[in-house]
Amino acid sequence: MIETCYSKEIIPLEGWSREETFRFFSQFPNPFFNVHTEVELTPLYNMCKSQKLSLSLAYMHATLQAARATENLLYRVEQGQVVKYNGVDISSTVLRDDHNISFTHFPYHPNLQDFCQEGSAIIAEARKSRKLFFGYSGNDVLHATTLPWFTYKGMEHALPLSQDEPGIPKFGFGKMEMRDYKVYLPLSIGLHHGLADGYHMHLFIENLNKTINQY
Repeated sequence: MIETCYSKEIIPLEGWSREETFRFFSQFPNPFFNVHTEVELTPLYNMCKSQKLSLSLAYMHATLQAARATENLLYRVEQGQVVKYNGVDISSTVLRDDHNISFTHFPYHPNLQDFCQEGSAIIAEARKSRKLFFGYSGNDVLHATTLPWFTYKGMEHALPLSQDEPGIPKFGFGKMEMRDYKVYLPLSIGLHHGLADGYHMHLFIENLNKTINQY
């Protein structure tokens, strides 16, 4: 039994519109494809500045909202079956006081302020820990990392070369840049190609831009 926070439903492979695509890419040692892009954070940046909220937590919240609104990012592979979760949380690296990282769980809240308030408390605790995994870790948790020290044109996550890979979406955030009075965030996205294509990544980015502009 796989431990999860959210309920899920099995997607029958027979007759599924992605059946052939899924079976093809599931044979790959590494079925992930990655896209490196950037998003404009100006509205979110201004709001966080005025409300004294953590910008890094705020763009994690926007990522989480956008992923929840993009169906293919809710698909996972479990015991050879495709399942769809009815919700997801997010996990991100936190730099501890000993300069090592903890993979830290941040529960979903629909309200940004609530997410940032709880997230700030979680980070404070994670920084003092010596655990690699701080909090819950399951297939219904997105994987994220932040590299705030430099900008980049692309990054790849470490992946186990295993047939048991569940296909959890991977996100990487770089150092923000200010250009022409606008704020930009480098963003890398990795998706399991058996579960999503470039079109679905486009849908996620569209949902992310909408979310950022709605705050």
